[in-house]
This record gives sequence, structure tokens and C-alpha cells, in this order.
Amino acid sequence: MTLRGSIAWWWFLALQDWTLMVLPFWLEAIVVGINLLLLPYLGLILVTALAALCSRRVARKPDAPRTRFLVVIPAHDEESGIAATVRSCLSLDYPDSLFEVLVIADNCSDDTASVARQQGATVVERQDPDKKSKGHAIRFLIDRLQESGQFADLDALVVIDADTTVSPDLLQAFAGSIEAGRDWIQCFYAVANPDTSWRTGLMAYAFSLFNGVTPLGQSVLGLSAGFRGNGMCFSTRSLKLVPWRSFGLVEDMEYSWNVRIAGGKIAFLPDVRVLGVMLGQGGKAAVSQRRRWEFGRRELSQRVLVPLLRSTHLKLTEKFASVLELTMPPMVLLLVYYLCMVAANLLVLLGTQHSAGLTAFLIGSGFLMSLALMVHAICPFLVFQLSWKYLLSLLYLPVYAVWKLPAMCSGRPTQWVRTAREEPVKP
Repeated sequence: MTLRGSIAWWWFLALQDWTLMVLPFWLEAIVVGINLLLLPYLGLILVTALAALCSRRVARKPDAPRTRFLVVIPAHDEESGIAATVRSCLSLDYPDSLFEVLVIADNCSDDTASVARQQGATVVERQDPDKKSKGHAIRFLIDRLQESGQFADLDALVVIDADTTVSPDLLQAFAGSIEAGRDWIQCFYAVANPDTSWRTGLMAYAFSLFNGVTPLGQSVLGLSAGFRGNGMCFSTRSLKLVPWRSFGLVEDMEYSWNVRIAGGKIAFLPDVRVLGVMLGQGGKAAVSQRRRWEFGRRELSQRVLVPLLRSTHLKLTEKFASVLELTMPPMVLLLVYYLCMVAANLLVLLGTQHSAGLTAFLIGSGFLMSLALMVHAICPFLVFQLSWKYLLSLLYLPVYAVWKLPAMCSGRPTQWVRTAREEPVKP
């Protein structure tokens, strides 16, 4: 017998011995437990993705708009990009008499305020070095509007980031929703520069999932979508029902959960979008941003869970879906958990003498979880017509996962820090 044949025969005997082994009951119980823990999360992902695929997208736009908007652009040291954002917002296809563009120059040390005025925006300057964040800036503006009486003359506020271009029909779509009785609205927040690097390509894909497929599926299922920080719209009556008191590291998510706990629903508009410029490279700026998001989400989930469970405004199904969403691990970790589950299932199926019921459970749960990830993965291309070339960006997912580890494992941010910007993309 040749050396190659001897090695093959050894592996055959080893595999035969392995399949006759009986693993301890506690080890099988752990594997079953892993499946039971992951099934609800991936089940929610599957149901949400299928709902997005089956959605009928009919945007309502008023023939004679009457909703009065204030388009608010919080800006901290945004001198290089604020002009393009102001021009984009002033070019909205909406009656000039029914909207105003206002820039909050928040703790700025550059010429953001003067550049914004030159472009035609109203500018409010704020200096409070102890309260640096978009959340504090928005609260400051709302208080000022209420004190001056201007708040009563408005129907809604729209929040746009300072590195953003907007769809020309954005306010028309928001007006249609406001006039249909919706009070909280989020549009599709996408990437303006997907071809800058592999990183922006991967982010374009991820934004289509998190900012597009997920809120669309939630809306179809009758659940509340979530705010994404950019392209948010609040009616003035909604800000009286649920006042803005969100000052944490992820103020948009914080306000989203305040709305849901109070029984409100955030509508999602998939056919109008805002386009934000993403950093082409990683580096310290991107790590700082990711670190803020990860720790902000983690702290928020701990703080919100009990009020969410105690809320009397949510149906049982809504509360169950909300708890899953609130506690869901980041997608990178969820993929790691899934791969560990697959390996554990194979260990049990190939290496033990077990019941037919256990076999059916492990095969069935593995199939459903795999189906959930596959359907979820193709949704951006089918629902939002993302170019299939961005599927190749998934090849960089391991690189991104390794890059993300420092942001997830390092200490908590001690203060809000503005994310570094790149030159905005011209509309």
C-alpha cells in the first residue's frame, strides 16, 4: 500500500471510530441551547427580509403641499462640506415659502457659520463646550424655536447631516406622510461615494441592509422602523408627545426607542434618500466613530430594556420583536456565532449516536438560519437595485471584522468627538 493510501485508510478508520462515539449529554444540551438562542434572531432577520421582498412601494406625494418644514443641519467644524449640503437642501423641489434651511453651527472653531450664510442658509450659533453632541444641538434649537414662538408656525423638522446630498423630492414625500397622519418618518440613508474604496463599497452594501431592507421589512410587518440619524423627520406635534431628550452616544437610536416605548411608530420611506459621504479608509477617525456606535448601542440596550418590557403601549408581538432587535448582536458577531453553531451541529451529527428528533432539530434549525442569511444577503440587490458588483465587497468582510475588533474591545468613549470628513460628493 502506498503512503497516500495508508493516510486515507487511517482517516477512514478514525472517522468510523468517531461516528460510533457518544458525546456527553451536557455537550449535546449546549449545542441545542446555541441553536435555540440564535433561532429567534435569525428568524426575525428572515421574516423581515421576506417582508421587504414582498413590499409594495407606493409613495404618496401631495398635489398641493401645505406642510411647513424647517430643514435642520447640525454642523460642528464642517467648513469644507457645509456649502454643498446647504445648496442641495435649498434645491429641494418644494415651494420656497413652505420650507427654510437652518444650520446649527455647534461649538465651531472654523468658518462653518459664515460659509453657510453665504450659501443662503439661516444660521444659529451655539457655544457650550460641556455639551458637545448633535443631541444637545437639536434640543437647543427646539427650545429656541419654542421660546420665540416660531415652533407653532412649523409642521415638521427634518434633520440632515452636514456631509449629505438629498433627493429633490424629499420634502414632497415627507409632506405626503405628514398629511397622511404620520408623525415620525425616516427616509433611506445611503452612501454617496460607494466606489471610493473597498470600505465604502462594503458600507454601501451594509447601509442597504441596515438602513433599507430592515426598516422596510419592519414597516411591512406593521412594526416601527428606527431612526438612522440622517434624513429624519418629526412633526411638531410629535415633539410635544415625545420630547427630544436624547443626548447619548447614539442619539438617533435613543430617540427611536423613546418613541416606540411611548407607543409611536416610525414610518419608513424607501424611495427617497439622503446620501452621506463615508471615509474611504479606516484609520483612527473611523475607529473612533465605530467605537462610539458600538458602546452607544450597548449602553442603550441596557438602559432601555426594562422600560421596553414595562411599556403598556405595545402588543405582545411588537414587544417580542422589539426585544430581539434591541438585544441583537452586531452582524459580524452574529455571523461568528452562526459559524460556531454550524460547526457544533456537525460535531453532534457526525460524532454521536443520537435520536431522530435531535437530528431533525439540528438539520432544520441549521437550514432555517442559513436560509435567513442568504435571503437577507441578496435583498439589497433585489429590493433597492444595488449593483451586483458590490457583492464582491463581501470578500473584504474578514478584513473589516479584524479592523472592527479594536473599536469593540477598547474602552468607552469619554466624550463626543466629531467624525473626520472627506470631501462631499457633488449631486
